[in-house]
Amino acid sequence: RIAICPSSSTWAESSSKRCDTRTVHSTSKDRVCELATVFTAVERVSTLNLATARTAFDESVAFSKAVLSAKDPQAVAALNLAALTPSVEKSIAYGRSLSVIGTDTKEELTKLVEAEAAVMGKNFDASLEELFKNAPAGSEAAVKAVKTALANANNAYEGATKAAKQVAAAAQASVEKAAEAAVQNVEKGAKAAASALKVA
Repeated sequence: RIAICPSSSTWAESSSKRCDTRTVHSTSKDRVCELATVFTAVERVSTLNLATARTAFDESVAFSKAVLSAKDPQAVAALNLAALTPSVEKSIAYGRSLSVIGTDTKEELTKLVEAEAAVMGKNFDASLEELFKNAPAGSEAAVKAVKTALANANNAYEGATKAAKQVAAAAQASVEKAAEAAVQNVEKGAKAAASALKVA
């Protein structure tokens, strides 16, 4: 077994914990953690797909037995209607699970990229400060202008990042509301069809 991060024993654990900088060089550590995060996502999706396939198979067998034991076409139609709402709910739950996996993975990768960008930014700032120390006399105004421009660019970047995160959160909330409305509409339709079957 290869330990990606010394404090963890599995891929899933390694993506949720920081890699130890003493064991791997910083950039290599970031790549390993990114790979661990991606492999964790693949593992989670595979597990979800396997569980979904098993459940679908078991339910299909049970449904087939129920259809075979039905005594008339109305009973078969009632079975179909009864299976409709749970099927839609399970499909939406599956989609939500995939969304959670995607969101978790995106957040982990974002944290890694932001940390790497912060280190690069500090290194860049230190290099600029060193350069500014050695600037020729009389260039103070130009140095001040460059520093102000960099500060403004950093503030704009932070504002854009914050806005993008807010838009993503709002979009996710909209998807959740739409999914809930879809389930409610299917339930209403199934109830109406079941009422019509009883009348017939």
